[in-house]
Amino acid sequence: MPGIWFFDLDNTLHNASHAIFGGMDERINQWIIQHLQVGAAEADRIRREHWRRYGATLIGLVRHHGVDGLQYLEDTHRFDPRPLMRFERGLALKLAPLPGRKMLLTNAPSIYSRRVMAELDLDRRFHGHVAIDHMRVFGQFAPKPSKRMLRQLLARHRIQPHQAVLVEDSVANLKAARAIGMRTVLVRGYTRGAVRSSGYVPAHSAHQSGRASCVDCCVHSVAHLRRKAWLISSLDRTLADV
Repeated sequence: MPGIWFFDLDNTLHNASHAIFGGMDERINQWIIQHLQVGAAEADRIRREHWRRYGATLIGLVRHHGVDGLQYLEDTHRFDPRPLMRFERGLALKLAPLPGRKMLLTNAPSIYSRRVMAELDLDRRFHGHVAIDHMRVFGQFAPKPSKRMLRQLLARHRIQPHQAVLVEDSVANLKAARAIGMRTVLVRGYTRGAVRSSGYVPAHSAHQSGRASCVDCCVHSVAHLRRKAWLISSLDRTLADV
């Protein structure tokens, strides 16, 4: 059985595409406009480009614009997400039968992720909470899809890659996890729903029409994982040469 399930947060445990992502994008754009002194179109371009290149806009802003990363996270995520949330009720009970420990692994900051996890009633049911402000390698921010960060995380918990499962809506993050020998589950429901309803592919999520080679298992919702646990635990995996 897998030792640890690492769960992403947005568009994995809840529907961030419903209302949260749009507002968050606007807050980030406004922050960039104010602090980098650029126009609206340029701010939007900067946000999108850094996210696509690094997996988190934060990294590009720190590396290329010298911003205070922690202040940026505080400024852009200082809001109450609860009125904007949509999620499956009873999620805690549906995840309870999964074998092994459960941890949150999110590129969102803890100021936001802890509020969301509390609303989901998962905060006290998970064994750990790793947010982007905790993801550091040699003192530098290293969020998903950093392979170095993932290896460091597994070493900290004294677990082999094949004993860990990453549950995500992002194929790029799953690809990194698969490359170091972790098992991978793609959650498609919330991203697909956003595409069907508006035709808009959220920049934060990876929309995949087919099944990528880095994906061991696909589910519409994390609530369906208990039906797939037997498959995940029986995967015949060869560890990557790390």
